Amino acid sequence: MVTIKIEEDCLAPDMQIVLRYNGPNPYGAYNKIKKLMREIWEVESIAFWEREFRWDATDGSFLVKCYISRGIDKYTKVLIEVFLQGVQPSDPNQPSNLEIRIGGFLTSNFGGSSIIDDARNPFFRALFWIYYKYFYQKQRNFYIKEWCYNRIQKLKTEIQKYLNILPPQEKVIS
Repeated sequence: MVTIKIEEDCLAPDMQIVLRYNGPNPYGAYNKIKKLMREIWEVESIAFWEREFRWDATDGSFLVKCYISRGIDKYTKVLIEVFLQGVQPSDPNQPSNLEIRIGGFLTSNFGGSSIIDDARNPFFRALFWIYYKYFYQKQRNFYIKEWCYNRIQKLKTEIQKYLNILPPQEKVIS
């Protein structure tokens, strides 16, 4: 059966937030970020996973790609991705660098479980678009704002506090 899938980037049009850190113990930020992600999106450890974890012992460089997946309702789920790439020297107090990229997607799937709600069925498609336009679109926009954008901004702010990264100064126009 065919489904209707609607996917949007949480941070459109930017796609992701990039934070750069120069200072001691950049790998320590990973454990804090893992904890923050689980708290902010209100998930258990089973909804958090690392797709990739690389560590080069020769120079102390590392790469971590971690994700949170959370179902919001029957149709919609959010997927948040955080990539960390940096260098951790053997002495954690030595200065080093870290780049953090934060992004995410909101995905909704409709139909596809039977011949009646198959997306190829013109009757189902017509009913779906009426339902989506008049009922679900407003709810989905709320999800994008609350579960995607606002929570990613909260994660960014908490990471900046933890790593003592000052946000860029606003230009004052006189």
